[in-house]
Amino acid sequence: MKSFIASALLLNSSVAVALPSRSIPRINARPLRRQNQVIPVVVGGQQDTFIPNTVNAAVGDVLQFQFSNGNHTVTQSTADAACQPMEGGVHSGHIPFEDGQTDVGTFNVVVSSTDPMFLYCATGPHCQLGQVMVVNADTQQLVDYAKASQATAESVDGTDVVGGSVGQIALDAAA
Repeated sequence: MKSFIASALLLNSSVAVALPSRSIPRINARPLRRQNQVIPVVVGGQQDTFIPNTVNAAVGDVLQFQFSNGNHTVTQSTADAACQPMEGGVHSGHIPFEDGQTDVGTFNVVVSSTDPMFLYCATGPHCQLGQVMVVNADTQQLVDYAKASQATAESVDGTDVVGGSVGQIALDAAA
């Protein structure tokens, strides 16, 4: 009987050792990061606007400006110098769209900072008529920038294409 009890205790102790013990959960040292997004923005359209005229974008996101109806630009300025190109800022050059085209001109800008960006169309009086937008800015900054653009006498065009890449996509793939 003693050997049976000893065998049972030995068996019990080996089972206890075989059971999994509670362990501390591992902490992922590399948390998941959201993937970069392509953010489409229509430039032009039935009214000379940017649609949407305000977006929030993370570093690495791509702002894809898709040009519609007419001839437009995407030109960066500062908040206090609306309709004037910012030195070293983004400029797409003029990208036209005519009825019957099967492709849409694009200008892709990779976001490199979460600081606010102030953008306008440098074609004719488009900026003064409200064709402006902001990236990573609040609603009041958009309102202030739109008012400042309406108060300017003229739009100044950028010179060289800078800060992005010009391309095109099929019309049926556009926003």
